[in-house]
Amino acid sequence: MTQEPLILEYDGRRFYELSVRGFKRLLPLIQVSEDTWIAYFDSLGDKEFIEHCARELAPHLKDCDVLMTSESKGIPLVHEIAGILGHSRYIVCRKERKPFMENPIAVKFKPITATKEIELVIDGRYIPLIKDKRIGIVDDIVSTRQTMEAMEKLATTAGGKVTRKVAVLIEGEHHKDVIYLGVLPIFKKTISRKP
Repeated sequence: MTQEPLILEYDGRRFYELSVRGFKRLLPLIQVSEDTWIAYFDSLGDKEFIEHCARELAPHLKDCDVLMTSESKGIPLVHEIAGILGHSRYIVCRKERKPFMENPIAVKFKPITATKEIELVIDGRYIPLIKDKRIGIVDDIVSTRQTMEAMEKLATTAGGKVTRKVAVLIEGEHHKDVIYLGVLPIFKKTISRKP
């Protein structure tokens, strides 16, 4: 199977048609630097798209005891997958400590969408749900792997074993240990250099 290209030449287009296993969405291209554009992907509220992706990803997670994601875009996806697999619970890693948490476990990391380092946190009360369990990590987009690696560290710190990692899309590079449905390409303008 040929891998989809991660970088495409920017040709002046305003939109990119994303196709995820036959399901299409038109994404606006946003300029993020002088020579770089990204296709803005936001699945929040797109029930039809989330349901499609959940059906495609669920079979890869059937051997997992517990599913884990981070707030916020991963929540509707993991909720749908949990329903398909018959799981009554899943773990949501929060992006800040909450006053109600008991003995929270925290990992510092810097996602690509943040300007500074943040914490990913789970309530200590989740440890019995994770300890000695096979954990499946679910994310919407994997680019730098920072969020996924932080979730994996939280799972292992709580005594679980991460056995599967899945995402709707990857961006920037292919990851051999992540099962994904499609590529969100980065668009670059070709800059001609004078000799």
